[in-house]
Amino acid sequence: MSNISFKSIAVIGAGTMGHGIAQVAAQSGAQVTLIDINQEAVERGRSAIENNLNKGIAKGKVSEAQRDETLARIAISTELSGCKGA
Repeated sequence: MSNISFKSIAVIGAGTMGHGIAQVAAQSGAQVTLIDINQEAVERGRSAIENNLNKGIAKGKVSEAQRDETLARIAISTELSGCKGA
């Protein structure tokens, strides 16, 4: 099995699985575009990621710097054009 590395990914759907996939990818260093049908949905997904990272800080598993770096790698969009280059 070969190691595949992704520099940029798009996740369509910011719900439970989508925001979880986006978080793991961003924590691994990939640039992520999180896409959903409306602004409220993508903001809710990004907020869930931030809450998860804050819980990680409280448990000593994630540093504030790691949280900030992860969040900086995540862009949100309501347009499929956000997939371009991913």
